[in-house]
Amino acid sequence: MTCKDFSGMIPAFMQDTLDNNSLRIFLEHLDGCKGCREELEIQYLVSKVFDQQDAGQEVNLSKELPALIEKERKLLKGRTRLAIIAGAFESVAIVTFIATVILYLM
Repeated sequence: MTCKDFSGMIPAFMQDTLDNNSLRIFLEHLDGCKGCREELEIQYLVSKVFDQQDAGQEVNLSKELPALIEKERKLLKGRTRLAIIAGAFESVAIVTFIATVILYLM
């Protein structure tokens, strides 16, 4: 992933609309690129200032952004587990179907 790609994905990250693969790639790039981490911090801060300015709330970047990143990491881990479980159930269904067909044809 390029830094330009990363920057373009920041709004989707903040809106929690990245698919599993995109989120994984986004987080991997975030871990290895200081410039992109700073860009994420800037965009996050700007969005929070505008969102919370009307509500009169303070923005705590040092707590909120790491919490969001950790939440997304956990979400990705959970989605990955669900995909594995779904794949296992699909495999069982296919084997059951094949076994049923074989028994029916005997």
